[in-house]
Amino acid sequence: MPFEAGNKVGVRFSNDYQPATNGYPKGRPNRGTIARKVLELVADIPDATFEQIRTVFPTIERAMSSEEVMTLVILHRAIRMADVNAYKAVMDSAYGPVVGNDDDNSNVNIVINIGSDQRNDTIDITPNDD
Repeated sequence: MPFEAGNKVGVRFSNDYQPATNGYPKGRPNRGTIARKVLELVADIPDATFEQIRTVFPTIERAMSSEEVMTLVILHRAIRMADVNAYKAVMDSAYGPVVGNDDDNSNVNIVINIGSDQRNDTIDITPNDD
């Protein structure tokens, strides 16, 4: 018995009620594949811009991929503009993201000894359990 509105009996999700094509057609590249192809393209940088880049990075080549140009822009932001997010992006790209960075220091006791032999002050930094 086919499914009809209000009918509690029937095969609602059978093959008869599925569309002929579902999702992307076969062979169509996904977004990641398209992005990688674009990043591999050689960028055409205007002469004035290339000379500005060369003052910061003197050993660069004229023919660079789009990915290399984007990396140089991010490096410029990290170095010249002190952009922490740009720095993190560069470091994550170069060395991989930091794993296991646990910002919860609630169980850490820090003892700092200040002074010489004659005077020894101890500071105990213990988190409050408030």
